[in-house]
Formats: sequence, C-alpha cells, structure tokens
Amino acid sequence: MTKLTSTLASLTLTLTATQALAGVVWFDTTAAMRAAAGFPITSRASVTWAYANRSAEAVCMQNGYARGMYTGEQAGELMGVHCFTSDMVTWQDVPFSRISRWAWWDDGITTLDAEVSFKAEATAHNECNSMGMNYGGGFLTGHTGLSNVVGLVCIDRSHVAIRGADANDPRFPALTPPLHPNYSPWYQVRAAANQVCQYHGFATGTADGAVTTGTGVLNLGFDCFY
Repeated sequence: MTKLTSTLASLTLTLTATQALAGVVWFDTTAAMRAAAGFPITSRASVTWAYANRSAEAVCMQNGYARGMYTGEQAGELMGVHCFTSDMVTWQDVPFSRISRWAWWDDGITTLDAEVSFKAEATAHNECNSMGMNYGGGFLTGHTGLSNVVGLVCIDRSHVAIRGADANDPRFPALTPPLHPNYSPWYQVRAAANQVCQYHGFATGTADGAVTTGTGVLNLGFDCFY
C-alpha cells in the first residue's frame, strides 16, 4: 500500500515536520483520529464519498489544515489522507442547482451522498473551471448547508496539471479491474487519481472526466495537484 506508515509516532513526527509547508501534506489517520473529528470510519467500503470527504476535511482541520481528501487506501485501521494548506485552496458555498446542471451529474439525484464518486469529482472540476481563469480543478466537501448550498473547494490553476490514463492501464493497481465511472466505489476512484498523478510526479488529484477512444477503450482524465 502506497505511503502508509504503521505507527502513530511517525504520524506525529510527520505532522510536526510538514505542517508549516505550503501545498499538499500526506499522513495516515487512525480510527481514533477519525472518530475524534466527528466522522468515524471503520471501513472505507461502509461510507459514501461525501461522508468520506466530510471526514477528511474534519481530520485535516483538526490538524491545522484547510481542507482534505482521503487517498482511498486502507491498511487495517489506517487510512491515508491528503490535506491542503489554506494558501492553496479556495472554499465557497454554491447552490446545488449549479452542481446538478452539469452533464456528469445524474438527473434526479438531489443529495450528494447518492451520486457516484467519479461523477461528483468530474462535476466539481466543471464547476471550478466555470469560475473564470483562476481555477483548474477542485472537489466537493460533501457538506450541504441551509438553502440547499453545497461546499466546493477549488484549486488555483497554477497548482493543477491535467493527466490521463486508460481505464485498464496495468501500471496502476486501482485500475484493475478497469475503473468504470458509473459503478466504481469512491476509494477506487481516489486511489486511481493518486496513483496516476503520483506516477507523473504530482502530490494527488481528482477525476475530471472520461472519454471513449477510437479503439473503444475508456480514457480517464485527472486533475493533478502540486
């Protein structure tokens, strides 16, 4: 499993050493950390992507960061998380109608937890990119507020690069079995984004869409963050 450490002592050391640095910071979370943040997760398969994003954000904020996402990887109780410093991200509430207008969002789905993870990430990419030239990608926090607004995190364009991979690319374990946008669990989508982006030298990333190539193979797009 990529980058997962086995002791809380090394986690504490990592936090202390890297918290002042700008950008993306990785560390492992324990079950106790996730519970203390208010969004406990025992098994990644037991929660939706939106719950997972709410949990990751809470863990990251408890440790002094602005926002975050789980990596999708789990070993025993340990789950990796990527946290973003405040100078890298912009957060805003947007009406749900702005999210549901995009083609990736399934018609008739009115709650974040009911949407497929890949489609939610591709929708967030579209919404952030629609806000002028400042943003190159982003992700939904998983939170819904009063007046049916949802939390959206956008990443400055200077911190985003686009990369792609075929859905059956053997270089990436998360793409076996092939990742299908309509059916793949959130942790496979997150792990695939991390594996593809890290292969190309970036810290992490999110899905931004998919197209079928001329040979009939699905090609997945990712926003990679650095």
